[in-house]
Amino acid sequence: MQELPRPARLYVSAIIVVGLTLLVVRLPDATFAQPLLFIALLVLSSMSAALKVYLPLTTNRSTMSVSYAVDFASLLLLGPHETMLVAAGSAFSQCHLNSKDRNPPHRTLFSVASLVITVQAAGLAFHALGGARSSMPLMQLARPLVGAATVYFLLNTGLIATAIALSTRAKIITTWNNNFLWSAPSYFVGAGSAALAASFVSHAGYWVAPLTFAPLYLTYRTYKVYMGRIDDEQRHVQQTSDLHLATIEALARAIHAMD
Repeated sequence: MQELPRPARLYVSAIIVVGLTLLVVRLPDATFAQPLLFIALLVLSSMSAALKVYLPLTTNRSTMSVSYAVDFASLLLLGPHETMLVAAGSAFSQCHLNSKDRNPPHRTLFSVASLVITVQAAGLAFHALGGARSSMPLMQLARPLVGAATVYFLLNTGLIATAIALSTRAKIITTWNNNFLWSAPSYFVGAGSAALAASFVSHAGYWVAPLTFAPLYLTYRTYKVYMGRIDDEQRHVQQTSDLHLATIEALARAIHAMD
């Protein structure tokens, strides 16, 4: 972490301390009343974290996965305290599964801590707006679900954008706007899919839940293609720039030789 600017080091360290402290303090409140469901969600969230897209506009190659939908489902079915562990597992998997580069320990700890903070904040928003477990009718669930999804999106992307901005000495709002604002619809699609999955799990059984995540997979594929095109465009611009620079250098050498 020594390669980071001092403000970035202080910020990352603070988030890690707050997140891990929150995890230790709130973990005793987890009841684990449905251990099989908890294990299933933990495994599913960790596996879905491998479905990620790289953000080509960031210099440190940050990623975004679709595991937040499983986190939402866990929040509805199990509550925020057990969901902390589900989200922590997905953060660890996102950093180390299907990764192009090896992530340093501080980045993994930051990812885990930021998701712990995000899940707890989203849980508070959900309950403050009248949300309860998945037995609520979907129409009554809409208001607290949208509120929780909004908090989840703003806090999760805001924490990451701040870390990137401090690491690159860029403006926080510009970094967030360029790299994360476009992803807002996917969070609400994920929240909606999670609500349907949680409802089906409660009333129709576990076997129909995977069907509700089909729109989320389509969203992932769309974003993957979109990010791939941006990456190709950036590569083309870089190649054109390199060619232009090489041409100028060649002309300069030719003019110098004529003199």
